[in-house]
Amino acid sequence: MRKRRLQRPAKDQNYLINTFNQVLARHFLTMSIIATICIFMSIESFVDSIYLKPLTSSPVLYFFILTAISLFFIFIYLKRGYKIESIHLAWLIYLLFISVAEEIAFRMMLPILLSGTFGMISAVLFSNFLFAYIHYVTLRWKFINCVVAFIGGLGLSRLLVSTEDVAILVLVHYFFTFFNTPLPPERR
Repeated sequence: MRKRRLQRPAKDQNYLINTFNQVLARHFLTMSIIATICIFMSIESFVDSIYLKPLTSSPVLYFFILTAISLFFIFIYLKRGYKIESIHLAWLIYLLFISVAEEIAFRMMLPILLSGTFGMISAVLFSNFLFAYIHYVTLRWKFINCVVAFIGGLGLSRLLVSTEDVAILVLVHYFFTFFNTPLPPERR
């Protein structure tokens, strides 16, 4: 098996993340559980959040933006010579769902939950550290890639504060995650 760009080398090849199902089981499941716990720990904060107001007031706009981004990704696949298969579409759906889970958990809810105890700056720093660390563990990312994920997370946290719009964060995350990992492990 060829060397992975994001993944740390493994002495035992069984530890490498080589399939879409492994990504789902290790990373998506972990992130989804964290997002769900964060939401249920403060359901009222989630429902009443100012960060959801732009999405709930203009859902059609976000649907069209999401559709345009997704069609652009399909265009990229075709431009690179890929025959569109169901695994490509499933990967795009996964990238969208992981973007939703990670932004709700690590940019929106976890800082809100922790800010009362630690203050907002410490809560944001811890939340983004945890975000990067989970990539290190669940996807076996190299340390430098986790540093970039941490810094990118801080940028997304800043974007959330300035826009008060979690849907924009999801779209930005979706866009950049596609260019970071455009294909599932089996197709790379």
